[in-house]
Amino acid sequence: MATPISTLATNVQSRLEENPGGSGAWWSRQFEIYTAIEEAQNDLLLLVGRPTQIVNIPFTLTANSVWQAIPKGYLAITDIQGAGSPLYKVNLWDLDFLQTSWDSTWTQDIDDVAVRWAPIGFNMFVVHPAVSTPQTVNVTAIQYPTTDVWPYTGSESVQFSDEFFQLIEEYAAFYCRIKELGGEFEQGMKLFEQYMQGAKRMTQIQDRRDPLLFTSGYGAASNINPTTKR
Repeated sequence: MATPISTLATNVQSRLEENPGGSGAWWSRQFEIYTAIEEAQNDLLLLVGRPTQIVNIPFTLTANSVWQAIPKGYLAITDIQGAGSPLYKVNLWDLDFLQTSWDSTWTQDIDDVAVRWAPIGFNMFVVHPAVSTPQTVNVTAIQYPTTDVWPYTGSESVQFSDEFFQLIEEYAAFYCRIKELGGEFEQGMKLFEQYMQGAKRMTQIQDRRDPLLFTSGYGAASNINPTTKR
């Protein structure tokens, strides 16, 4: 049974020396603490590569434009399946400099079907050539830990296993203390340092379990160098 974020919120309130389970005198449980917990999950997803949250969704390409927006609720795209075959994954360097079959005006190319795609940051991607009419493809994407609309209710699930709970609570407590100054802010920075050390250790553990992890740099599986130091 998945743990709701409201459970972790009570522990975060204790770390903030607030009344556990209360609405919050200085930090709003719904508007700040729940938000901090979800932000912690988003950050861990990038640092550790767990959970992968792989989903397959239909997506309609916008006609007459190579520029496409990643659907809301998804961190990155890893693969696109066209009507007859998968689209080749490239990058902007490939499109701008390494191809010989077209010039720098490739953004104006239009055809019946797209052949290749390239990611751009966390909210856009390109397809080439642009499709002349709207075309539905199947997108493999990595979903955010929650797709609920803010403000959160507290019933959203923690997507990480329980060994990550302490890290999530540390990050959330640090996140809430950003609005403080002086000693409270300094205590928050200490929590952030503990969180980063713990995330580093968890990343090493996950690398040993599975060398093929999603990475924020490429948005796809990449081979981690094998461990040589014992």
